[in-house]
Amino acid sequence: MTEFMTRVAAELATPTHDIALHVRAVESRSTGHGADRLVELRSLGEQLVCEANAVLAESGRSIDLVDETGSNQLAFTLRLGQCWARIVTSFDKGVSWGHLVTPDSVGPDYELADETALGDLILSLVTAGEIRFELSGEPA
Repeated sequence: MTEFMTRVAAELATPTHDIALHVRAVESRSTGHGADRLVELRSLGEQLVCEANAVLAESGRSIDLVDETGSNQLAFTLRLGQCWARIVTSFDKGVSWGHLVTPDSVGPDYELADETALGDLILSLVTAGEIRFELSGEPA
């Protein structure tokens, strides 16, 4: 098993329901940089979803990863039952910005701080816990 699969199995065995999701304030970047970041997150998301689904198979549950395109946006949604999260990159006039949308999203827009945060996001879907944002080491 991979390290991430081991984390998923551990959460299933003893759910903590308290996974801190590291986020940062939304940053604007060039269109190319924003598209690259989304593709990197999407590719990693597919890998982690496959790993999580291999562990979840015995329970009859699975995470869906759905790609979305729209006017000036690229996005993908991760869904497990009623739990979901959407990672979006928006584009306008040569600038892009990413943001994370969850049922628990309130206030200012945030984006995942790094790739580790994507794994934590998937774990929070597995445990059906509240998604708790942490910004710069402080609860957001």
